[in-house]
Amino acid sequence: MESPLASKDSAESGSPAPFFTYRMDLAYIGTAFQGWQSQPGGNTVQDVLEKALRTALRQELRILGASRTDTGVHAEQQVATFRSAEAINCELALRSLQALVPPTIGVLNLRPWDSDFHPILSAKSKVYRYRIWLGTPQNPFTRPFVWSMHHDLDLSALQEATRHLLGTHDFRSFCASDASVATYDRTIFEAHWVQRGPLLEFYILGDGFLKQMVRSVVGTLVKVGLGKLKPDDIKRILSAHDRRAAGQTAPAHGLSLLRIFYDVTEKIPASLISGGSEFGFSLGLPEDPAGV
Repeated sequence: MESPLASKDSAESGSPAPFFTYRMDLAYIGTAFQGWQSQPGGNTVQDVLEKALRTALRQELRILGASRTDTGVHAEQQVATFRSAEAINCELALRSLQALVPPTIGVLNLRPWDSDFHPILSAKSKVYRYRIWLGTPQNPFTRPFVWSMHHDLDLSALQEATRHLLGTHDFRSFCASDASVATYDRTIFEAHWVQRGPLLEFYILGDGFLKQMVRSVVGTLVKVGLGKLKPDDIKRILSAHDRRAAGQTAPAHGLSLLRIFYDVTEKIPASLISGGSEFGFSLGLPEDPAGV
């Protein structure tokens, strides 16, 4: 019997045989990968997953991811879909995939899904988090996931500058110069900083993000925190519509895609910030990082 989640294509319309749509939720450490999107060299998250799917399902499949994370960027929740010519046993396929992918990729679940679902176009908003570690000494368990800085940052100045990003703006000044997009307009619903001892975290929720946008924003805000820019300079940089007006692009390894929302969400869930999310993880800092 045909799955209710199969495509409605049928012989009566002269269309090909029905296909079956499946959704995967994934997590990965991006350090060793050249981003999400497939590349000729094959060292991307998409390429590795498609190779594993071909082995597990014995089909030539293409997957579509919700976010094209850059080289070195991590994801605590990435959403991807693929279409299969045959119905698959998700439990068996999931076990196979988990055995076939490297330990830097986690296939969190595999489920039949609505054929009308599109991981990119159906998304309403996304949350990213950027982590900075201030000062020394540094915990070696955090080093691969933070931008290490040996200077304190003015947290109040960072928060004041961040407020200028809220709302809908042309973010061309914070976009990689080689990006190809129809529009540079994006809406930021919420953005703020949280400090836990030496760990400084930047959270940003928006309806979409341009290439290297979050990292460019962080690199510019750090200049504010260092006193090299004033908080109000963010308004001038936005108005310039020129990448050269902004600061450096922060290192990729401090950035993680935290969550993709398919319902309208204009506030970051508290669980994501506290580290208690279903998909995320906490660095588990004690109240006194130097304590025992």
